[in-house]
Amino acid sequence: MKKIVCMILAVFMLLLSPQMVGAEYYVKPGDSMWKIAQKHQMNYRDLISLNPQIANPSKIDVGQRINVRTSNHLAQDIIDYAVSLEEVTTYQLGADYSRSPRVADCSSWTKHIYEKFGIWLPRVSWQQASWVGTPVPFYDKNGNVALKKGDLMFFGDNGKVSHVGIYIGDGYWISNLNSKKDVVILSIWGSWSYNRFLWAQRVI
Repeated sequence: MKKIVCMILAVFMLLLSPQMVGAEYYVKPGDSMWKIAQKHQMNYRDLISLNPQIANPSKIDVGQRINVRTSNHLAQDIIDYAVSLEEVTTYQLGADYSRSPRVADCSSWTKHIYEKFGIWLPRVSWQQASWVGTPVPFYDKNGNVALKKGDLMFFGDNGKVSHVGIYIGDGYWISNLNSKKDVVILSIWGSWSYNRFLWAQRVI
């Protein structure tokens, strides 16, 4: 029953997700499509696909308009891709990264997803929790949930990171959880999630 609910939620989120181009960028001296992709934390092929009007990506002119994605659209793209892996990924602790996304553990799964969109992550969860991004608490100073879509969420006991997932918005997160459940969508208010949450890292 829980799997059916998660599938319905996943489909609902995909239907609501924005599919439009995020913003426009105008080519500056020294720019290349590769540099523009890196500047906007985009996958190079994704940038090319957003700009079918460019006949030769290796030749762009100063002042030329390029379609890019904003951080909000990038976060949604990451979430959409993560949700699409719900019936694809099989959990295996310590899985070889080369087998991602079909066989992965929690951290090789997140690494694969973010690197697909041009954001490098270390291989293991404790490194992802400390080597990249900006720390984010559960609540802000006003007592509101501080998490934003695309934040990496870290969990563990006694302050030691042992698990990572992705915040997808509206009080839910997605993770390649374990060998019994594989990829699932969970509430941040669930007892396991809430009690074992340590902090998040904002990498977008």
